[in-house]
Amino acid sequence: MRWIHSSEVLTIAPLLRGGELLLTGGTTLAHASADQLRSYARGLAERAVAGVAIETGGELSAVPPALLAEASALGFPVVELRRVVPFVEVAEVINASLVDDSVVRLRSAGVLSHAMSGSLADGGGVQEVLDTLVRHVVAGAALFDAVGRVIATSSPEGRPELELSGCEGGMEAPLAIRGVPTATLVLYPDAEADVALLELAQDRAVEALQLALLRTRPPGTQELAASELVRLAAGSSAHPQRIRRLGASLGFPPDAPVVAVAVQAARTPAALRGLDSVLARHGRIAVDMPSPLAVHALISLRASQRAASGVRPRLIAALSEWCTDDRTAVAIGPVLPELADAAASLRAATECLPRPGCAFSGGVADATERGVERILLDDDAFRASAEQLVREQLGLLLTLRDEERDLLLTTLSSYFDSGFNKTRAAADLHLQRQSLYSRLQRAFDLLGGDPTGTPRALPLHLALRAWREVL
Repeated sequence: MRWIHSSEVLTIAPLLRGGELLLTGGTTLAHASADQLRSYARGLAERAVAGVAIETGGELSAVPPALLAEASALGFPVVELRRVVPFVEVAEVINASLVDDSVVRLRSAGVLSHAMSGSLADGGGVQEVLDTLVRHVVAGAALFDAVGRVIATSSPEGRPELELSGCEGGMEAPLAIRGVPTATLVLYPDAEADVALLELAQDRAVEALQLALLRTRPPGTQELAASELVRLAAGSSAHPQRIRRLGASLGFPPDAPVVAVAVQAARTPAALRGLDSVLARHGRIAVDMPSPLAVHALISLRASQRAASGVRPRLIAALSEWCTDDRTAVAIGPVLPELADAAASLRAATECLPRPGCAFSGGVADATERGVERILLDDDAFRASAEQLVREQLGLLLTLRDEERDLLLTTLSSYFDSGFNKTRAAADLHLQRQSLYSRLQRAFDLLGGDPTGTPRALPLHLALRAWREVL
């Protein structure tokens, strides 16, 4: 648990970051349908919320059976509070304790940074930095090169040397030098270890190890060329001829189909572990890390141009399986016919990543499915037009209370995105079809009628695709 939060809103899950203990007085739950209760529990579990504590005894005499059954099936914790609990006081006490713990961890990480900096200043290398880290966190550690060979290991005093079979079972964090993925730091903690402290220490150690590796194992010309290829594609100006020439030096066939992938982690470089191996299964790759929390990659597909479109769904499925952290965003660009088109694919992918200053949204995004949003929100002029479109098409729906507005607009979006297939939309929303029909009818009444099969369907669909971004 990382925080306490209280809310009576049924659709609170998308507004949480994960790890919170949610407190609720149960007033809204007392009037919710069984479908809504199941969706409530499922949404909190999918968001990785630590649990929900529900106050009973007033309007809500007991925790609803539908909510309990869904939570039990998902292994999601539900706590019943059988007397009035002062939520403000509970939140103040527990959150203050959590903040104190966080401050202690930050101070500990600062001490580690100072110790590793001192080791480097005294001429220490990778082994010395690794030994300093291990003494501080009391966990085994190993550093692997880009192809999985051991560079150095260290074990806490009094414990046996590490028996390594690769990175399995450890906490991994990638290292990059000049944008080139160079090594992987793996910590092997005990079961009772403070994972939050280990993640902080690992992040600090990555910076020191990068400096140590720069002295002794700087990236080679091939790695630097691969990083430069991706940077050319990511640049503001297209350089198709330079991209072809540089790609040829790396063995990228100029006429092979290419697809780009962009990844952004919100918290720690450890979230990027294993990405290279997932990408490499689909073709020859070139990777650049523009920041410790970001990866840009180009994949030259092994498939022919005719068969390339079939590779992309497999790539999306593989990345969806890899991306289990909801604080990591992955975007896949379109498959384009040849290497010279790499810039267009990478640009489409990066445009789907969370924008600076906006709420972070993780998961896997398909740039080809978000083409409308990218066009409408590409610059300020288009954005103003998009906002006008949203207000024109969704006017009365936008005047509803936030909870009801979001519920109806989300339902409409699923219905339109499914190609007006009510069975599929109900399944996507985890609703009974009768509940879906009721929601759609409420929305249609405010829209002035059912737009299905009318000229209104296209502008309305465009407005639904843009409303979350512009309002």
